[in-house]
Amino acid sequence: MEKIVSLKGVGKKYKIYARPHHRLKELLHPHGKQYHNVFWALRNITFDLERGEAIGLLGRNGSGKSTLLQLICGILRLTEGTIETHGRISALLELGAGFNPEFTGRANVFMNGAIMGYTMEEMEEKMQTIIGYADIGDFIDQPTKIYSTGMYVRLAFACAVNVKPEILIIDEALSVGDIFFQQKSFNTIKEIIKGGTTCIVVSHDLEALRTLCTRAILLERGEMAYIGSQVEAINIYSHSVKRTKTAPVFIAPSSSPDAPHVSPENRALMSTDEIMSHNVIVKDIRRFGSGAMTIIGARVLNRDGLDTFHVTMMETLTFYILVRANEPVYDVNIMVSIYDRMGTFVFGGGNREAGHILPDLTAGQCIVVRIDIKFSVKPEEFSFGLVAKGPAHKGADTIISHDRVEMLGPIAVTFSHPETMKPFHGIARLPFEVQHSLVSNIPAGGNIP
Repeated sequence: MEKIVSLKGVGKKYKIYARPHHRLKELLHPHGKQYHNVFWALRNITFDLERGEAIGLLGRNGSGKSTLLQLICGILRLTEGTIETHGRISALLELGAGFNPEFTGRANVFMNGAIMGYTMEEMEEKMQTIIGYADIGDFIDQPTKIYSTGMYVRLAFACAVNVKPEILIIDEALSVGDIFFQQKSFNTIKEIIKGGTTCIVVSHDLEALRTLCTRAILLERGEMAYIGSQVEAINIYSHSVKRTKTAPVFIAPSSSPDAPHVSPENRALMSTDEIMSHNVIVKDIRRFGSGAMTIIGARVLNRDGLDTFHVTMMETLTFYILVRANEPVYDVNIMVSIYDRMGTFVFGGGNREAGHILPDLTAGQCIVVRIDIKFSVKPEEFSFGLVAKGPAHKGADTIISHDRVEMLGPIAVTFSHPETMKPFHGIARLPFEVQHSLVSNIPAGGNIP
């Protein structure tokens, strides 16, 4: 395999002065007296990366992760060792790093491209793709000093991933932005890694590293404590971190007490007007499918009958989905799909999975489907999608999507009080029981069957 990044014996040393004027005294001292202490931010770092490989950097704050990335990018000068890179490097080291706040977003994109060695003509060709990916509208022609944090990271990320780098370096940039942008960025990174880009990721998000990377390096006090499987690195790091107990975080429902309330007796059936009056599907949302059906509207209620996207873990949200048939359709399945913030498909279920058969529909007929989902998942933000699917024609074996809408929400799942909910590990809380029995002592050295 082709080596894209190679580090051998890399070290970075800093001089630490107790007082600012000690630097000058050291410089002017006739006998070269030292007034500083030596601090090695990194020492003895050696590893190679091949084309298309993704590696994560783990470690506590101050372990040298960001310093290592800056050395690879050439921002900092080495104290010892060698670093070899082959190919164009695109880096997200700091939010908006390299952007001139007085320049417009468009001007900063051109400047970013020039730094990476692209010509004006090449950046002109990439500009519309970058602007479309950043999705900041007319702000692209406004000074970046008026940008929000989200707009900064959108534009910076769009520049980094749309210039086809051979090496992509990301430092804690995956957790910025809303869940929809996070899903978009995760999917993009996966695609460019598959396309042969070598990726180095620093993140405290262990699930992100587990998903994106095939190897990981654990840094401790500037030295490599482990290099190998990302799963093993995460396990070592997790056990080394001192955990403290914190009070559970509660997020208030998005609906106020005065918000429209749907009484329990009216929840089983809901009229089209009731759904459309609180429709969560925006007008210009992107759709996919054959067009044989259209998901017109959807409404989401919690157990108290309030319209909200907030739910306590292990509690239920009710989805009312209004669908219209544009032509005769058969054996219809109306589904809700749930995705985590990395875009991982967490759950999908509808009437067919529940054993509930819907009637065949003729052109122009509408149907309201109610789906209750108990959120037995970890506290986090999730997006959801709605799907209307069925056979391509009556009696066909092939199932196709008639209409699909994605990236709805976000649904915020929060942790309930510890007295009513015990902790668990992983993405979902599966039903489980624990039993035990005492056995007689086994002599030391005895045979164990």
